[in-house]
Amino acid sequence: MIGPKLKARSFANHQTEAKIGARVLNRRTKLGHPNFERIA
Repeated sequence: MIGPKLKARSFANHQTEAKIGARVLNRRTKLGHPNFERIA
């Protein structure tokens, strides 16, 4: 998955890599949450 180190060489690419990693983690977290619906 996404490790603790960035693999890109330039700072601009570090930023892009970090943004992509954050989006992936947010999407995985969102998929794991149950949807609650009120019945009564």
